[in-house]
Amino acid sequence: GGFSGFGGGYADDQPRARRGSDTLMRMSISFEEAVYGTEKKFTLDVVEECEECDGHGGFNVETCHTCHGTGTVTTQQRTILGAFMSKSPCPDCNGQGKTYKKKCTACNGKGRVKKNKKITVNIPAGINTGDRLRVSGKGNPGQNGGDNGDLYLEFVVGPHDFFVRDDDDIYLEVPLSITEAALGCKKTIPTLYGNVKLNVAPG
Repeated sequence: GGFSGFGGGYADDQPRARRGSDTLMRMSISFEEAVYGTEKKFTLDVVEECEECDGHGGFNVETCHTCHGTGTVTTQQRTILGAFMSKSPCPDCNGQGKTYKKKCTACNGKGRVKKNKKITVNIPAGINTGDRLRVSGKGNPGQNGGDNGDLYLEFVVGPHDFFVRDDDDIYLEVPLSITEAALGCKKTIPTLYGNVKLNVAPG
């Protein structure tokens, strides 16, 4: 907005739909769950569209009588430079340009309600510490009808009793006696997929 010569001007302040911000949640999983993949369930407070009014906030829609459907109201200020016109969101319809004869009691006219929901996510095999998984639409609520943000799950993989992971490789320290190391031997080696027989060469 601004001045149009010295005769007048306006500032457009009509609210726009804004997407909600993303959120980050850390989740601990075991070594085996990271290797094999797993399914996790947890509860989360999410803001969703009100089912009673389908997200409208009320029933029997009608054009706002204050702003006549524009969503804004105009006020005029006179100065020594002339008239200055400014626009601001309509206080009666919150800039929507419409009102409802009956306000929804389930959401108190907001069109959205907070619910405690059980979320199920499938964690793929091979997840490592620091990896993230996006859960769409489960972040912070948007404003003025904007979409919810996303929820990002960041994983922390717990240690194993004797396996050590390096990216996609797994290391196991196997103790040998001096005789076994010198002459060679056969060892039963535990792996994540069962035991295997390993031939240890002499030396």
